[in-house]
Amino acid sequence: MKNFKVQTIDDKIINKYLYYKNLLVNRKYSSHKKLIKKIDHYQWWFQKQKKRKSLLIFKEKKLIYISTADHFKFKNYNLVHSGLISCLPETNLFDLLKAIKIQNEYLDKLNNKYCFITVDLNNKVLMRHWKYFGYLLLERKNIFYNYVKKFLKVGKNYKIFYRKV
Repeated sequence: MKNFKVQTIDDKIINKYLYYKNLLVNRKYSSHKKLIKKIDHYQWWFQKQKKRKSLLIFKEKKLIYISTADHFKFKNYNLVHSGLISCLPETNLFDLLKAIKIQNEYLDKLNNKYCFITVDLNNKVLMRHWKYFGYLLLERKNIFYNYVKKFLKVGKNYKIFYRKV
């Protein structure tokens, strides 16, 4: 087994974070497909990044993923939108699944929250694997459906999945 390590994020990574977000592998399945401009990134970083819990995931001392968890509220419910940002132009399935496992270890420590992930229908790997991590399809009749779809700006080519921790 390869050596994986997790570290919290700090402001020193601001420019690298933008570089990773703009990698094609990340934009391909993201709801925001356009390149992010530096000024927009800096504004977001200093206004909203603090609301996001980000973890750096290293494999053999090389940064491979950034795990993100955006915390927000709906009525009296605490919600989390979880995501992964690849730090490499190409990834492998083992590292992706390990990163998801590490991400879920963080999420499992949260209490009384609903965790959401959005998956592009063209992302064949994640469309096949979400159920193995305990997620359920968020259906229209669910109390969160309209709010989460609007809040996360999810298009028709995405499915939303959730689980309660």
